[in-house]
Amino acid sequence: MHYHYKYRSLIAFLTLLLSCNFLTQPLRSQETDTLIVSKSPKPCFWETDQLPSPPLSQTEPSIPSLWLAQELYGYSTLEPQNLEEVQSKTDIQLKVKQPPETRQQYQLLETWYIEPKITQLQPDLYVNNLVTLVVNRINWNREKYMGQYVFVNRFSSVTRRYGYNLRVCNRQGDLLGYSICDFEKTPLNCQVEILSEGLRVRDFRNFNPE
Repeated sequence: MHYHYKYRSLIAFLTLLLSCNFLTQPLRSQETDTLIVSKSPKPCFWETDQLPSPPLSQTEPSIPSLWLAQELYGYSTLEPQNLEEVQSKTDIQLKVKQPPETRQQYQLLETWYIEPKITQLQPDLYVNNLVTLVVNRINWNREKYMGQYVFVNRFSSVTRRYGYNLRVCNRQGDLLGYSICDFEKTPLNCQVEILSEGLRVRDFRNFNPE
């Protein structure tokens, strides 16, 4: 009888010891990852996020300066409203051109900033040294494919001089396109991808910028 009491006491003690040891072990979900990655629930950011401001320095050689590029390339050269309907008693005339002095430019680029972390562009694509351009969604859609490609290519020609990649998002957080380069290879190999309304791939191109 005394032997069974000692045996049960030993079992209880070992059970308590194992329980305490388990509680002191960190769970895998609690372990911190050594790689800091910027991963948002949406491809770019939440619509309600307060976005970083563009860097103030315009002279630091290691920091991309897009202030001049914003003035040169940040507006649409298309004229989505250069066709107006003219009501007539007998017919509705279309395609009445506005005079050149009345044509408007539409703002595409709203703001831009530099990502401070490694950023996930696609499920299997992570990049660092990334500049994010935030564009007006309505005016971006007016550009169609060719205007969108020209926009990305113009700004990426500036950012890659500083060794930076580029992505384009609207203020709703949708990823619209990106340009990434392998800066460790010569000649420089870059990829430009334009997305359709931030949802699917429309085109993908490889090129070697000169």
